[in-house]
Amino acid sequence: MANALLPRLLYRGFDLVNKGELGRYYRAASDRNRQHLPFARAELEAYARRWGFDPVLEHNPLMDKAAIRRWTEKVSPGDVHGWAYTGGSSGEPLRVPYSKQRGLMRTATFTYFNEAAGYQLGDPFFLIRAKSRSPLMKYLRNEHIFLPGDISAPRIREFVEALRDKKIKVLMGYPSVMYEVALYLEQHPSEKEGLQVRSLISISEPLEPVKRDVIHQAFGCAFVDRYSNEEVGLMAQQAAFGGEYYVNKFGVYVEVVDPTTSRPVAEGEQGRVVVTDIGNDLIPIIRYDTGDLATAACYREGQLLTLREVVGRVSEQIVSVAGNSVSPLMLGPYIYKPLLQQGPVYQYQFAQTGAGQYEVRLKAGRQDIADAVIQEIIDGLTQVLGHQAAIKVVFCDDIPPQPSGKRPIYKNEMVTGA
Repeated sequence: MANALLPRLLYRGFDLVNKGELGRYYRAASDRNRQHLPFARAELEAYARRWGFDPVLEHNPLMDKAAIRRWTEKVSPGDVHGWAYTGGSSGEPLRVPYSKQRGLMRTATFTYFNEAAGYQLGDPFFLIRAKSRSPLMKYLRNEHIFLPGDISAPRIREFVEALRDKKIKVLMGYPSVMYEVALYLEQHPSEKEGLQVRSLISISEPLEPVKRDVIHQAFGCAFVDRYSNEEVGLMAQQAAFGGEYYVNKFGVYVEVVDPTTSRPVAEGEQGRVVVTDIGNDLIPIIRYDTGDLATAACYREGQLLTLREVVGRVSEQIVSVAGNSVSPLMLGPYIYKPLLQQGPVYQYQFAQTGAGQYEVRLKAGRQDIADAVIQEIIDGLTQVLGHQAAIKVVFCDDIPPQPSGKRPIYKNEMVTGA
């Protein structure tokens, strides 16, 4: 009880020190997102004008990481309250400066969306992430951290024991690890006894329906997926299990655009996710290309309201034998549906290793998968990728994580120019 009370007291104290600004930002985040209020056009125009950009947001070209680095070089170190660092999983790492005001806005936004997902300030929670924190910070936050480098069966068993012993209420982190935990619980149903987890929040990796359903069934509690990045913070979150992602309406303006025209796509169409961080007052982040692909679901008053799904990274796009981009949404069912014939789906990764060359990596033994299932996977993928596709199924003890701790489901490993 003492550990639960401490984070609440610290949060209130932090708000007092900042003269109530945190509370004001929290109320603004809550009001705007509960009502899904669109951004005033004047607000967007004012932010663009401030930095010398075209006031009509859609007239500006997309911004890349190189542009952010150039603007960051101009920032006075004394104005920087903190830095947001990307992990560099998909390229060169990036750091983005933010002021004290922007830091408070980020904290308020995450507080609101955490609460919307079932977390209450002070709840004991487990966070699956690549780096730990200091013992003091974890104590003050009533937080426990699981490092996902090793997700072997003994390690997962220890993790489940910790969930039970520490009376964890909320589990947040990579769905690839949650899935391994879910499989363990399904195989050892007695281990569910004593678990008090009431809410799951998956982050950072695409969440496939088949794995989402297994996780939900194993834990039997509320479960939503979140879309965020380090550069701008939280961009969208599901309101309910398996539902659409409601776009954050406080501080960031999200678009899904056509990769050729950079104009917003129509409802139901897929495009690149770009974001304008109107809360960043140190550098302009205007129509920043996140490198992600998503499908626009619904617009209201001309602005994006919801996303249907977040597909993944542009840089991880798979290319067919004919040279056409292939959506992971088309590939996934040809892998997991045959595997479902034998029970729970093994952890897998699909990689393009060269022009017309692909690997299906399965965290399983060769003896675990029937020949007919393997052939069905290859035949199905060949229909999508082309009949000249060279598809190899590889069995492995583990699918190694990237430095960020993530285990991408789809990877393009082709050497440039291949």
